[in-house]
This record gives sequence, structure tokens and C-alpha cells, in this order.
Amino acid sequence: MAYNLADLHVHSFCSDGLRTPTQAVEEARNAGVRALSLTDHDTVSGIEEASCAGSELGVEVVPGTELSAHVDDREVHLLAYFLDWQSLALGDYLSVLRQRRRERGEAMVERLNELGVSITVKEVLDHANGGLVARPHIAAAMIGSGAVTTKEEAFDRYIGDRGPAVVHKRRCPARDVIDLVHSQGGVAFLAHPGKRLPVTVVSRLVDAGLDGLEVFHPAHQPPQMEHYTKLAKRYDLLQSGGSDSHGDPDGSRIGDCGIGCEAIEAMTARAAEYA
Repeated sequence: MAYNLADLHVHSFCSDGLRTPTQAVEEARNAGVRALSLTDHDTVSGIEEASCAGSELGVEVVPGTELSAHVDDREVHLLAYFLDWQSLALGDYLSVLRQRRRERGEAMVERLNELGVSITVKEVLDHANGGLVARPHIAAAMIGSGAVTTKEEAFDRYIGDRGPAVVHKRRCPARDVIDLVHSQGGVAFLAHPGKRLPVTVVSRLVDAGLDGLEVFHPAHQPPQMEHYTKLAKRYDLLQSGGSDSHGDPDGSRIGDCGIGCEAIEAMTARAAEYA
């Protein structure tokens, strides 16, 4: 049991995960994870439930969310930690993002209909279960209609980044997103930079105020972890790590990847600079 492990990238059904926030905390406890951050996309709606479960089960819950941003045409994801998740300013911003997600989902359903895929917006919303609308919910509706047999097929044939039915998100300049996080007392980390992210993008994000890098992630092999560890040191960035678990039985599990809890202390100290 890894009692000093923090898993700082976990999703629930408040965005595109398959578990409740309480179930996420229970999984963390059962995996021996000492601290967890619920980082649902564009929402903080699960943090209160997760925090209550954490208090009962002895798991520290770090408030977080995962936000989309852009460096020119390139979309990146930013993990925001320790921000004031109950602030009105953040709530207003996330409300706009939720509406944009709904409109994007409707536009993608329309394109799919034009391509002969018969699904409805209601079916997509049913799969979203009252949470944010995301592409996995569209894929689930496509599977339900018989248009595809797997989520992977839905993305490969229709709704992947280069698919014929994809509608790209509106650009949110990274500097603006990072400034928002800082204004709410939080810190901003680049999520899962992966194999192909140019160093120049990291440099641009650093210039915009980036606080850290998600060095440890299931998609990162040892060479990537070593590369981003060195990059973090070069730019004086903090480090984080997480499973990016969505609760999919075939995907990563909470505790599969993470970082020592000392990382939380470093984040707290950095966040205090923005308070």
C-alpha cells in the first residue's frame, strides 16, 4: 500500500468519468492513496461530495479542475489546483464553458446526422447524466444507436480531432486561463504533455505564468518522465502526477500513477503567493 502517494488527476461522472466523486475517494482509500485531486473537465461540481467522503475515509482531497486552453492553434489542458472553487468569478467562467460544451455537442450531433449517423441530442444528454457534455458521451450515444461498436471506433471514424464530425472548441488563450486560476488563488499545471509537445510550447506557457508540469502520467514512459523532470528543473516548475483515471475498467486505476505527497506541500506554498 502506497501511503505517501498522491493521485492528482482523477475524473468522475461530473464530467466524462464513470464513477461518483464518493466512489473515486473510496477507490483511492482502497488503493492506499493518501491524497486525491478530483479534476473534472470544466467543472468543480464534484468537489464538495469528494471532500465530505475524504473527511470520512481519511483521504485528503485537493480541490481541482481540468481546463482547456490554447497556445496559438494548439490546444493544451491545464490542471488547476487549490483555486477558490466556490468563487462567483470561477462559477461564471465555468458556466460559460458548460454552455459552449452543450452547443458544441449539438453541432457535432448535427454533423453526425448529416453523415448518416442517427443519434439525438437527448441521447447524448442522457449519457452525460446531467453533467458536462463531452465527446465520450457522443460516442456512447453512437454505440447505443449501433453506428459503431466501440468508443475507439467512434473517435477514429467520426469525432476524433481530425474526424469529419468534430467541432473544435473555441480558443481560450492560455495566459487568460492561467491568470484566472491565479486570481482565484490556485496554481496551474500543464496536463499530460506527452511525447510530441514542443519545448517552445512549454516555454510560452512559462511566460504566461505556468506553475508546474504533470510529469507522471500513464501515457508517459520513462524517457518522457525523465525529459519533463529535467524541463521542470530548467524552468523552475513544480511537478505533479496522476492516473487520469475515468473509472473505465480497461483504463488506468486510481493509484496506478501519482507522486509523493510532498508535491502538495510545494503546491500549497506556491498557491499562497496568489492568495
